[in-house]
Amino acid sequence: MPMRQNSDFMTWWVDVNLRFASCGSADELFRQIENEIYGLGFDCFAYGYRRPVPFNQGEAHLVGTYPEEWLKRYNEKGYGATDLSVIKARSQGLVVWQDHGELLDSRLFCEAREWNLNIGATFVARGRNQTLHMLGISRSDEPIGADEVLLLKLKLRCITELLEDNLQCPGSVAQAEILLSTREAEILRWIADGKCSRSISEILSLSEHTVNYHVKSIQRKFGSSNRVLTAAYAAALGVI
Repeated sequence: MPMRQNSDFMTWWVDVNLRFASCGSADELFRQIENEIYGLGFDCFAYGYRRPVPFNQGEAHLVGTYPEEWLKRYNEKGYGATDLSVIKARSQGLVVWQDHGELLDSRLFCEAREWNLNIGATFVARGRNQTLHMLGISRSDEPIGADEVLLLKLKLRCITELLEDNLQCPGSVAQAEILLSTREAEILRWIADGKCSRSISEILSLSEHTVNYHVKSIQRKFGSSNRVLTAAYAAALGVI
């Protein structure tokens, strides 16, 4: 039986990869997600992502097939900052709503039930460049069974990875891979430790002019206006 299950999953994985890769627009991708969510026994979904930089940015903007009025309210009220399902899922991966009484009793979920979002789960995964991807699924009734949880963990992770691979999102410093030379990475780590150019030049036996040259090159790569912000971005993105 385990061999059959593995074979079934691999068949699904190859098929869903091909279907997602063939999509020519975000709308087509979301239709594919909708089909997958239906196949898992749920009525609708919501997806959002949040990059680690810039630091002063709003919470993830949700899109998907949740009721339109609820999505609008969620986004306008900035509920992403206080959504307990998202907060818990950041550390747990998958959060099944019915398993958390404090979540169900929260104002947000009391409101959500007015739109028939009664049963569901929230999945959060950290992708490339430390970007957080959030995927919520819901149905009107029938609690989530223990036998569903493992499959949800597996397939929702696969779907979020496919979204990251195929969804073209607005550009940012987090989207492009930042490549630093060995020397640049070394200098950036010293900047993160609070060293000035003169101190770094003494530590690395370089001229201060050479250090500043590398610092300017690093700042250009991050699109940053100063070295402290550059070091903060690098740490948030996992570059150093």
